[in-house]
Amino acid sequence: MMRALLFTACTFAAISAPAHASEDWGDIEVMDDAEMDDLRGGFNVGGIEIGFGATVTSTLNGVPVMTTQLTVTDAGAIVEQTMQNAGQSLGSLTTEQLAALGLAAFEGMSGLVFNGEGGITAFVHNITDGALQNILVNTANGQDIEQDVDITLTLPGFEALQGEFAMERFGMQISDDLQSIAIGLHD
Repeated sequence: MMRALLFTACTFAAISAPAHASEDWGDIEVMDDAEMDDLRGGFNVGGIEIGFGATVTSTLNGVPVMTTQLTVTDAGAIVEQTMQNAGQSLGSLTTEQLAALGLAAFEGMSGLVFNGEGGITAFVHNITDGALQNILVNTANGQDIEQDVDITLTLPGFEALQGEFAMERFGMQISDDLQSIAIGLHD
């Protein structure tokens, strides 16, 4: 059970690509690794403290328009959201306006709507208890849209655990090789 949990956590860590701050992101503040370490939270699974953080960034035509950062701590989830002063906030639209745009299901959620050629583009970052939703609705033509999710898992002492797994795997390989040799000698 513990190995399955660690394998799953390691898999998430391996597939999440690091965020790079090499581009000009306008009003979005780029934080260094040390500052991010102080903000990351975690939870305890089977006696192992696992740090978890997620950052969702939605970009329209090369401009980041909405960023949501989720940090999980022992006290619960901390959510910080930044929206550009562009487009229209979902919260500013009436029920009728949302319905007319085909966005009635997003009432009460946090997001932005942009008018475009032939339609709209709407971004919704909905973070609730147990869910991290990154929703995109697009009926406009010619939009360049990106939605990136950066997940950070921190496993204290993972290097030592990884070393133990490597030694165990090496020991199993030697055992298999010795059995193969022993079987080969008896033939």
